[in-house]
Amino acid sequence: MLGKGVVGGGGGTKAPKPSFVSYVRPEEIHTNEKEVTEKEVTLHLLPGEQLLCEASTVLKYVQEDSCQRGIYGKLVCTDFKIAFLGDDESALDNDETQFKNKIIGENDITLHCVDQIYGVFDEKKKTLFGQLKKYPEKLIIHCKDFRVFHFCLRLSVA
Repeated sequence: MLGKGVVGGGGGTKAPKPSFVSYVRPEEIHTNEKEVTEKEVTLHLLPGEQLLCEASTVLKYVQEDSCQRGIYGKLVCTDFKIAFLGDDESALDNDETQFKNKIIGENDITLHCVDQIYGVFDEKKKTLFGQLKKYPEKLIIHCKDFRVFHFCLRLSVA
C-alpha cells in the first residue's frame, strides 16, 4: 500500500544535467583528424550563390538523446542557406547508397525555411535579430518544417 505512489518516480521530472565538465578542448583531442577534416569539408554552392560568413569548430548537438553530444564541423551561411558541414560526412557517404537531394543536404536550412533564431547567452535564451553586440554561446534554429537545430559556438572561430 505504501509503494503504490512511489513507483515511476514522478513521471514528469526532467533528467538531471550532466555534472561532468571537460577542460580538454576538442583541438587537443582531434589533432590528427583536423588535417583530414580540412580536406574533406567542402561546400557545394549553386550558380550565383555567395558565401556570407562561416564559423569553424562548431558542435551540432545530436537530437536523439538528452546528453550534450554532437558532431564537430563548420557552420556556413550563404545568401540562400545555412549549412553545417560535419567532420564525418564523407564516412556516411560511402556507407549509405540512398537518394540525396543535389541542392539541399540533410544539415542544410534554406533561409526561407527559418522560422526563429535564438541565441543562448549565460544560459538565457533570447531571440536574435539585427546586429549582435556579442556572439552567443549556443545557437538554436527553429524551422518552418518543424526541424530544430542546436549548435554550440563556444569554441568557434568566426
